[in-house]
Amino acid sequence: MSKKRISKMLFSKERVELALIDDLRKAKTEVQNLSAEANGKGLEDVRKAVMKADRSFVQLLRASENAIEIAEKFIAAAKELGVDDKEAQGLINMAKATENDAEYWIKELNASQYS
Repeated sequence: MSKKRISKMLFSKERVELALIDDLRKAKTEVQNLSAEANGKGLEDVRKAVMKADRSFVQLLRASENAIEIAEKFIAAAKELGVDDKEAQGLINMAKATENDAEYWIKELNASQYS
């Protein structure tokens, strides 16, 4: 083999090695950037969404408890007056279901804080 051919082969091999090093560095940079984004802004967005959902379920829980209280007062008054209380009974059933749902999701949304 001639020296020229050997030089070309060595140069070609070095070019491949340099390309692999460049690919390696680009991959490293991409992983670092995506990791920083996911662990920074990505987690912050998730935290904000969880907090917003938690607040919504706390409001639902309070509204459900209030609705039950109002309906129970209505039923007590309706019995004294001989008025139909089916609508109030329906409200109590619905409010108890939403109250249970809200309590479940509040517990689930906050579970990660305790594990």
